[in-house]
Amino acid sequence: MKKSKYFLAVFFGKLSAIGLKILKRNIPYYPGYVALKICPDFLKMVKKPKLIIAVTGTNGKSTICSLLKDSLENLGLKVINNNGFNIDTGIAAMFLNQKKNSDVAILEVDEKTSGEIFESVIPNYLLCTNLFRDSMKTNSSIDYVLSQIQKGVPKTTKLLLNADDLFTVELGLGRENVYFGMEKKYGKGDSNHHFCDLIYCPKCGEELQFLDRKYYHIGNVKCPKCGLTNPKRDYNATIDEQKKILKINDYEFPLKVTSIFNIYNYIAVISLLLELGYKVPEIQKVVKNSKITDSRFHETKLNNLTIINHMAKGQNPVACSSVLKYVKDEPGSKCVLLMLDDVTDNRYSSETVAWYYDTDFDCLNDTSIKEVIIGGKRSKDLYVALLLANVSKDKIVRVDNEFDMPLKINFQNIDKIFLLHDITSYEQSMKIEEEIKREFSK
Repeated sequence: MKKSKYFLAVFFGKLSAIGLKILKRNIPYYPGYVALKICPDFLKMVKKPKLIIAVTGTNGKSTICSLLKDSLENLGLKVINNNGFNIDTGIAAMFLNQKKNSDVAILEVDEKTSGEIFESVIPNYLLCTNLFRDSMKTNSSIDYVLSQIQKGVPKTTKLLLNADDLFTVELGLGRENVYFGMEKKYGKGDSNHHFCDLIYCPKCGEELQFLDRKYYHIGNVKCPKCGLTNPKRDYNATIDEQKKILKINDYEFPLKVTSIFNIYNYIAVISLLLELGYKVPEIQKVVKNSKITDSRFHETKLNNLTIINHMAKGQNPVACSSVLKYVKDEPGSKCVLLMLDDVTDNRYSSETVAWYYDTDFDCLNDTSIKEVIIGGKRSKDLYVALLLANVSKDKIVRVDNEFDMPLKINFQNIDKIFLLHDITSYEQSMKIEEEIKREFSK
């Protein structure tokens, strides 16, 4: 009976994928939804590659999976990936769509539902990026999310964990694990944030001392009472900013990014490739040729103007603030366009704007930022948040419709335009980017 359900799930799942192509509907997870409806045990029964790598955590999952996919493909492997659709339906759709004789599956796994996934799909490696407070509707409690991952990780899975995040470190207790991170202080570290998720020692409750802080609670920490501190890093990174070199265990790799959160993404990817046994020259080559997926970050040059389209994850103050700090630290005179509305506001979104007040909008106070333009359904709420962050009223421009934002740009004496969009509004950001180009060419 189970086998017949499984074969029906495969047939109708693939049939639905064909139907979506005919109808020109882009719903990548839907075939997986169909398969799981017909056969709830589909994920247990489907054929899987010998090597399965799972990536979970609050921030950086999609970027790491994309970089890993590119790297492993350039190393000659056949790779399948669920492309950001990180719950059971997206993973089922990936397996439905897999080509024969795939070498490796790279699974992006939602941290809260990871335990359910790992009951059916047992990864050889699990990489955890970090754990922060996230959307109030889903992942606002770190302790809860941590417990969900802990109870679901299979005993045979080897963990690759961020040593600079004590929450993530807890996942490795009593399990086979390796750690990556940065032991030495990084020049762009910052402790001036609106909140910190880790203040007290998770072991004894004493207030922790930060020896250095890369961002938020990521850094070198020590408890003055019980001595709890970061574990020894198996893959220890240092950075030479002048030479643009990332050094891991004395091996040098090109530093492809300057934002601290993306530097950690590269450290994680390189550490995993080293753990898989690839030789350093091979890794150096694939890292040099890799790039962050366009939907997360891309830039366009127009004469002396640079347009940078960058995702700033909504409902997530850490991810958004990290991008704002990156914008602040970039050289040149800047205009910033904020479109931080969730396009699902009318349907499934929590519609909360409380996260605005945990976000470091005061980064936009910097004198290098000449204009801040906001638009969309939540633009009035965002306007209030910016004023409370002491962003000068004189440089804030608000419009009701985000597609009118390009009309308000003052192109004089501007070197860079940053278009910061939510995770669900990449397509809208591309339309706005095209309009910016048209306005600039007038």
